[in-house]
Amino acid sequence: MQDNSSKKSQIKQNILQFIEYKGITRYKFYQITGITRGVLDQNNGMNEDNITRFLDSFPEINANWLLTGKGSMLREGEVRSAEEERMALLQEVIETQRKTIELLEDRVAALEEELAQYTEEGGAAAG
Repeated sequence: MQDNSSKKSQIKQNILQFIEYKGITRYKFYQITGITRGVLDQNNGMNEDNITRFLDSFPEINANWLLTGKGSMLREGEVRSAEEERMALLQEVIETQRKTIELLEDRVAALEEELAQYTEEGGAAAG
């Protein structure tokens, strides 16, 4: 039995790779693009109209990659945006952890002060 994906055009294989990367179903893909349902299951190539619909629906796609399979899946600016988004998220996590550490340090200082007062009161009562 031969693998059906090897019969598919390079463009369809790339689209299938992209929708897997995006984590969307074929049904959702057809909804978003307006491409006729089932087109990706056929072994023939993609027509110009469907390629245009795909590129219009997902502007982050590198058209050269779509057509040839060469280069990055996402346009350079889109890759950078995703990287910037990750960095912003990491900075947010770091800031939240920094604030948590400050609150814990304040709490430790307050407890140390309370312990010192308790120790002094205990020492005065014993003497």
